[in-house]
Amino acid sequence: MHDLKALKSQSQDWYDEHAEWAEETLRWQRETKRLVAILYQLERALPEHTLTLTRHVNMIREHQELLGQYENGLDEECYPQCPGFNSEEELEKLHQRLCEMHDKTDLNHRRLRKNYMLEMKSFRALALKLMGKTS
Repeated sequence: MHDLKALKSQSQDWYDEHAEWAEETLRWQRETKRLVAILYQLERALPEHTLTLTRHVNMIREHQELLGQYENGLDEECYPQCPGFNSEEELEKLHQRLCEMHDKTDLNHRRLRKNYMLEMKSFRALALKLMGKTS
């Protein structure tokens, strides 16, 4: 028969090892949940940023197209025969619309620039967190 003290010692070792296993698996579960949360934040940040950027690019394109039409209307060889410009009044309306659109696009661009820097800083911080470089 084995020494009773040795059996109790081995049993205690098993309990200690079991407690270590349990603690380690809990730590892994917490880390996994943390990583899933970070991934969720990263996943959510990209579409929101992409949508904002796409809208802004479309706004710039529209502004550029309108500017092209306006410049055609200012061309002395084209005006007044160019399609869409039957009068100086129409050209003036387009000029006013272009001024307003330019101001709106410029304001939007400045906001986007500021937000882009903040969003990318946050995105990089999340990515670093995901890679375990910060806590």
